[in-house]
Amino acid sequence: MSAGSAGERAAALRAQAVPRGLRRRFLAAVGMDRKGARLTAEAGRWSAGEEGERRTAALLAPLAAEGWAGFYDRRIPGAHSANADHVLIAPSGRVFLGDSKMWHARARVRALRGRLVHGDVDKDRQVDGVLFEAGLVGRALGTAVTPIIAVHNAPVDGGGFVLRNVPVIPADRLVELLRRNAGRPDPAAARAVALRANAALPRYVEGGGKPPQ
Repeated sequence: MSAGSAGERAAALRAQAVPRGLRRRFLAAVGMDRKGARLTAEAGRWSAGEEGERRTAALLAPLAAEGWAGFYDRRIPGAHSANADHVLIAPSGRVFLGDSKMWHARARVRALRGRLVHGDVDKDRQVDGVLFEAGLVGRALGTAVTPIIAVHNAPVDGGGFVLRNVPVIPADRLVELLRRNAGRPDPAAARAVALRANAALPRYVEGGGKPPQ
């Protein structure tokens, strides 16, 4: 979810969390408004997602002057609720899908028995998710797409590692990784892919979905 749509979702949830009616106001007063607490917690997850994607977009901004094209917060054809955070097209025409994660710094991100783990929490479905999204984006664009998970805040073992061909890296290494894998410039190919991306990946319209993980 992009900074814009994630922020809108967080604001909507916080508005819903405000107790209305005598019963909910009473429950809130005695600390028992479970609905309000659930909505507030979900809003916090959306806000964290917004912040992570905003930070990633800021990191990626210098690439535009180097001939990279970026498409942010785009709907993925064939995906019911997922969106593409950062679709990046190198000057060579190579395509990358950046997936931002804002995870707390109290625990490390690591590979454990072939699975992605943050502290004691299994996050492996994030790898499956970005692979699925990259496949759909690649099908829409008619080219291979390389997925990357960029982690903010939480330390990443070894400065980064690869799980099932998905690099999992600290966010501050994202631009370095992209530049290193940009390939030989091919302006005509890059323009063609960018035109397809603009047509095939419309802007995402917030419709609910699941909060960032």
